[in-house]
Amino acid sequence: MPDLLSWRSRFPILAKKTYLINNSLGAMPDTVPAALAEYTGLWAEEGVVAWDTWLPEVAGVAAILEDIIRAPRGSMTMCQNVTNALAAILSCLDYEPPRNRLVCCAGEFPTVEYLLDGQRRLGSEVVRVGADPLSLPAEQLLEAIDHRTLLVVVSHVLFRTAELVDVRPIVERAHEYGALVVLDAYQSMGSVPFDVMELGVDFLVGGSVKWLCGGPGAGYLYVRPDLVERLEPRMAGWFSHARPFGFEPPPIVYAPGIGRFLGGTPNMPAIYQAREGYRIIRDVGVEAIRAKALHQSQLLIDGALARGLTVRTPLDPARRGNHVTVDFPGAEQVKDELIRRGFVIDHRPGAGIRIAPHFYNTDEECLAILDEIAGIRQTMPVQP
Repeated sequence: MPDLLSWRSRFPILAKKTYLINNSLGAMPDTVPAALAEYTGLWAEEGVVAWDTWLPEVAGVAAILEDIIRAPRGSMTMCQNVTNALAAILSCLDYEPPRNRLVCCAGEFPTVEYLLDGQRRLGSEVVRVGADPLSLPAEQLLEAIDHRTLLVVVSHVLFRTAELVDVRPIVERAHEYGALVVLDAYQSMGSVPFDVMELGVDFLVGGSVKWLCGGPGAGYLYVRPDLVERLEPRMAGWFSHARPFGFEPPPIVYAPGIGRFLGGTPNMPAIYQAREGYRIIRDVGVEAIRAKALHQSQLLIDGALARGLTVRTPLDPARRGNHVTVDFPGAEQVKDELIRRGFVIDHRPGAGIRIAPHFYNTDEECLAILDEIAGIRQTMPVQP
């Protein structure tokens, strides 16, 4: 395994805290202040002419993500967040019965479920499979996909438990019936290696906040290249036009390819900021990140079980992402005390404490947080 700890000095927070919540907010790279200064310097010195430098960064930063997931050049664009990306996809659809069903599972992130539920007012039928948000009901999901299905939305890694979903059977079933598939890769981008073309998904959405160490405000959207020209998003902005600086009235002439999904004015500060984390992840290599994560997640699972904690994450390494969720009575209270002591993690209701080391964390930190949990539980009375 390569010495990934050589990157540790690039993340300032690690000198002060035991930071183990990278599936929620990755640590900030030390070059982010300079990147934001680059952006503000252009604004200060060039004014409106700064757009000549800013705009190429949209495609340039998306290209780093294309490298990470082996996507063809020009198949991804930046957006503000998953909400905007998924809303743009949904705006391409017409809910003509009988093919008007949107299919998802109970374990999806709330953004996904809220957006899909809102489509009911436009004539869609939403099929929500399963009742347990801690596990994806694969067989039930496959059975729910039929000739009435228009779109399937599925997470690559479940955010509560880190269950890693086998996407290929879902894609094959959907395509067999002429349905499209959106993959929410928020919890796998930068943590689990994959080839988006091999997966065969039609769309991929995600954001920068987590394993990519890019901070908030920059999301991304991939559209399958042979599909994109057939799509006409109703959620279109002036940058969706083939000639945005022509300022032409409707009807819109869509930009070629992925450009039609760019929408309104891009969030340039967030794109400059996100670029720094993306570069590091590409340089480190997701394969190396994944190898270390499998080792450290096993350390956490073995240690948690030895201490009598409930592990919500799949024990099979091939079925889990890169974080480990542990639970026990009073877990939320213990979370607060851990943070007070400088161990940064989080808690999700009904799941437990999520522990998410990244490539820059040490084995000692993984073991230390388990010891800290055990110590707190011995001294802290559990409140009802």
